[in-house]
Amino acid sequence: MYRIATVEVTPGEELRCVSPDGLAIHVGDRCVFDTGQALEIGQILSVVDGGANAPDASVPKVVRCATLQDQSKARENDLMSKMAMDSCEAMATRLGLVMRLVSVRFSFDRKHLTVLYSSEDRVDFRELVKELATEQHARIEMRQIGVRDEAGMIGGLGPCGRQQCCCSWLKNFESINVKMAKNQGLSLNPGAISGMCGRLKCCLRYENEQYREASRGMPREGAVVEGADGRGCVIDHNTMGRTIRVRLEDDRIVDYDVDDIQILRSSRRR
Repeated sequence: MYRIATVEVTPGEELRCVSPDGLAIHVGDRCVFDTGQALEIGQILSVVDGGANAPDASVPKVVRCATLQDQSKARENDLMSKMAMDSCEAMATRLGLVMRLVSVRFSFDRKHLTVLYSSEDRVDFRELVKELATEQHARIEMRQIGVRDEAGMIGGLGPCGRQQCCCSWLKNFESINVKMAKNQGLSLNPGAISGMCGRLKCCLRYENEQYREASRGMPREGAVVEGADGRGCVIDHNTMGRTIRVRLEDDRIVDYDVDDIQILRSSRRR
């Protein structure tokens, strides 16, 4: 019998690890586990039964609960990782590499150094890896990440005044397009609908389906409709309120519920 523990190594990075049934681990504990390439330390997020069958040999294995000495070493590793990042930045500048370093982190046993970076173009970092490995006496892994992942790791506040979704709870990035902003009647000014990463805001997706559903059967701007006060042209609409604003033939402007008008001619606007 064994158990499967989900362990968070760094914010947003989670691994499923095998834990022997006799090892007492609980949610919130810190543990040391073996990935097969290096020892790592992380916090346990969940523990579930894995069954009676033998676990896959490639799955990382929990070695022990973190001791006070382990936690002290982890803090020392954090300091050494910051020093390694300063050194890596200096090397990249000297070698003329166009890249933004996001994170440099030692594994728990300091045998492995992971460098996260972002770049618009392909980077030839072979010389950087060679120099960094010689200086740090560790295996170097260069990992390129996207701008959304970069923003999530750096963090910050959104225009809503709250912490950015990508660095607080959002783990998986879904496809977002400008049509979602159009559906919600938002300004298409790039500065208004773009996040700190320069891409479209993740929150454009949150209410998109509700707006699409609410807009069914609503006439677009420019459509000709007829209501209790006569015939007119739609000049504005409130999707969630299911109301439209109509300029009548006598230039009066009247608001109607969608259910109270008849569409005579649809708009050809897109």
